[in-house]
Amino acid sequence: MTRTCLHNYDPPAFSPGTGATVNLDVSEIEDAGIREELQTPGAAYGAWSILDALLAPTGVGTPFIFREPLGQASEVKVALSGLFGRFVARAYLERYFNLSIFAHLGSRIIDLDRRRRVKVTRLSRGDLPDWIACASDLSSLTVAEAKSCHDNGGPAKALNRAWAQAGRIDITAGGGKVTVKRIAIATRWGMAAPNPTDAHLSVRDPVDESEPIKPEEKDALFIGLLRLHIAKTLAVTGLQAGRRSGGICQRRSLLGIA
Repeated sequence: MTRTCLHNYDPPAFSPGTGATVNLDVSEIEDAGIREELQTPGAAYGAWSILDALLAPTGVGTPFIFREPLGQASEVKVALSGLFGRFVARAYLERYFNLSIFAHLGSRIIDLDRRRRVKVTRLSRGDLPDWIACASDLSSLTVAEAKSCHDNGGPAKALNRAWAQAGRIDITAGGGKVTVKRIAIATRWGMAAPNPTDAHLSVRDPVDESEPIKPEEKDALFIGLLRLHIAKTLAVTGLQAGRRSGGICQRRSLLGIA
């Protein structure tokens, strides 16, 4: 079933959609959730369908509205909002920006290619963005952060927090800053009862031009990103065995990681 959110995009001229709403299929969100969880330590592959049971049955192509608030305690609301917000944001990036390779940052600083000094550079304290991502053809380098909220006032404050977090890193090659698309995404859910009733998906995506990257550095950057994506995905296969069985060394060897 297709669901809609009120879509606010800054700057409006760059919006990947048309009109005042953005559409996502529930199955797309759930598939993105599976891919996201598969790249999380401890996850195991499985088919699941959880959103339809939680969403209000309002017909085809209707707003992203939950039947009722996500839990009673505030910590549960925050946790579930964050979880579903991450899934929705990834599905949005996959569908509207054709991104398919996602590397998670967490709190680490990552060398994508040490020989060519291609790396993620931290600019300030605090949590790093959720993802460095790109398209399957190794283009469209993107730094993305997803936030969600259940505030009656809308997602504006969450979007500001997401944008601040998206700006805490640069991608550098040979000491120079690489041009990236930097996107902050914030969601605010609609509730059938009691309120609020409108679902919002807000995006901030200004131009962020930097130095041109050399062809060899560009190859190193995207290959390093692809390795991170594959390494996270392989972590739920038999290649994740402990050090004694050589699983870690085997996985690194397959990926060309020293």
